[in-house]
Amino acid sequence: MLNSLKKSFNIVKENPFITLYFVLYLIILFLIIPILIAGRNIFISMILGVLILLLTCAFISGWFNMIKTSVVSFKENKTPEEKFEEAVKLKNDFFCGVSEYILPVITGAVAITALFYFHSYLSDLIFGKIDAVIYELGKYANDTEALKNYFVSLPNSTWELIFKKSIFSYAVCSLISLFFLYWGASLYLNKNCSKNPFLAMGDAIKFMFKNFFQTVAAFILLVIINFALMTFQALFVQNVIISFITMILRIYFAAYMIVLIFDLYEANEPTCAQIADNSDNGTDSIGENCPLN
Repeated sequence: MLNSLKKSFNIVKENPFITLYFVLYLIILFLIIPILIAGRNIFISMILGVLILLLTCAFISGWFNMIKTSVVSFKENKTPEEKFEEAVKLKNDFFCGVSEYILPVITGAVAITALFYFHSYLSDLIFGKIDAVIYELGKYANDTEALKNYFVSLPNSTWELIFKKSIFSYAVCSLISLFFLYWGASLYLNKNCSKNPFLAMGDAIKFMFKNFFQTVAAFILLVIINFALMTFQALFVQNVIISFITMILRIYFAAYMIVLIFDLYEANEPTCAQIADNSDNGTDSIGENCPLN
């Protein structure tokens, strides 16, 4: 795992397009979301919601393909010219990934999102709903003082319900995230070269149990670092310089996190790329044409 931690850091450092494409995606997302929130027309809001879903799935399709290429083709002691050439060629892998994986990614994203929604339904079924509280919070969103007074006025029974639902949601969402931590890596790197998102889900869970302690250690490490960055940013939210630096660190960390997950999978499981190389039937994953998977 230590080798993967170091290797993933070097991959992100030597392939700036991985982070650059992520930043471009976030910029587009931040331009669309305010329109969605402010929109009063349900029909337009639905269109924008679907657009965000398709945009996100298209980005993930290409971005994960870039990361797969960078992990599989990584080697140490490359010349600066080789590093630059491979980093530039990654842009071709992005568009190849969109064309090849957009449908599997959409299917998998919908299935995993449905699990998160089901957990919310299950929480309401077990503990009860807090729709009235959520509605009131929306009314006081722009009035800090009124919001504080509303929180103070909540009875202990309501706080107890909120606490139980929060603990339940955190536990279930953590388990779902842990079980499907390697879903993207499996979809792109599985030894059968399959693009079936449901087979990738099963393979991700199987891989997680085969490498349970390593997976849990990596998961806890990523959660702790992400929580530390979020807390640091929240503490210094009024300091523009520190907030900006923390935001940049969180962006790099998000890219590093996905690269690490792909590398842990690639380091512990026979992959499609390795089988193709061994049989001499594959093509260079950073070539000018889309790779044949």
